[in-house]
Amino acid sequence: MNNRLIHLDCLRGLAALMVCIEHLRAFVMIPYNQVKDPGILVRIFYLATGLGHQAVMIFFVLSGFLVGGSVIAAQQKNKWTWRSYFMRRLSRLWVVLIPALLLTLFWDHQGRQLAPEAYNGVYRDHYCSGPATDSPADLRPMTFLGNVFFLQTIALPCLGTNGPLWSLANEFWYYLLFPCLLFACVAHGRWLERMLCLAVAGVVLAWLPSFILEGGIIWLMGAAAFFVTQKPLVRKWAIRSIWLAGSGALALGLLVLSRTRQPIPGQDLLLGGAFAILVIGLAVRPNPTGIYASIAAGASEFSYTLYLVHFPLLAFFFFVVFQGRQIPPNLYSGILFLVWLLVIIIYAAVLWWVFERNTDRVRKRLEANLPWRASGNAIEWKK
Repeated sequence: MNNRLIHLDCLRGLAALMVCIEHLRAFVMIPYNQVKDPGILVRIFYLATGLGHQAVMIFFVLSGFLVGGSVIAAQQKNKWTWRSYFMRRLSRLWVVLIPALLLTLFWDHQGRQLAPEAYNGVYRDHYCSGPATDSPADLRPMTFLGNVFFLQTIALPCLGTNGPLWSLANEFWYYLLFPCLLFACVAHGRWLERMLCLAVAGVVLAWLPSFILEGGIIWLMGAAAFFVTQKPLVRKWAIRSIWLAGSGALALGLLVLSRTRQPIPGQDLLLGGAFAILVIGLAVRPNPTGIYASIAAGASEFSYTLYLVHFPLLAFFFFVVFQGRQIPPNLYSGILFLVWLLVIIIYAAVLWWVFERNTDRVRKRLEANLPWRASGNAIEWKK
């Protein structure tokens, strides 16, 4: 675990779990506004299981810190190559994404045979997620390919019931935009390369929807957090307990506020900024050891798989078996919630074992068989 940031691993694993838990609770239990006389425990439960959107903002911050940080570090060391960067990024994305899309086709096709009305959006008002009557589950081959190439929410819908795929389109275009902007504005390369980067960035910025660009600001906060952690003065202050306590309290307070008040302008940006400050404090602290470190690393390892594969399976079961029925919060619904959470975690862990854990192996095999190789900052063709 020498190359890991264990506290960030923990945050990443929790964020993926928060997304999964919100979707699961929405399937199992009635909405909070339908609960009669909720006690304090029920209120806390609904608060804690309603933070899926906020968790995605945390993902953006962490992605900016880790992926954007890797770009900054490579540029500073003069070890940057587009080929190596995109090989790593695309192998990381596609090794999980393509199986997840195929599984979405499988579960949605089976479910549509058994409960076609559900996949046409009839239960949207019950579950507040999944297909809607004006946007039924789309399983066309064109939609599948569009999701493979990260065009969902831009030119095509997310595939079938797998709504969480929306954020993956954001991530990919941030991966492209950030190095283009960095090298156009900061790097001391040849002027033609810098102009080309600037032109590509300009075209992509003009083409992307505004909501993706707004999320990109949060992603940049994570990259900025990485940059400032390299400064000795920042590290000196950030490692102090007061920094961690203050930033943690701010982040937690904004999480609670986001669920108990009407949305305020710039709420996601405020949350992203708070977690970027918290990430600075977490990143500079020494890595712990023991059970916590093992659990945090494990949760982080399969968080991407969990995020991409959980929803179609949940939709299949609750569309086909429960058919829009939800249960008030009680002992039975609590047990059902925990059982299904365990099922989803095991399901995702098995898929991680089959696919995601082999990402580096797939990437190295691709690199060995491609007709070019990276050398320093250049790309040399194999003879």
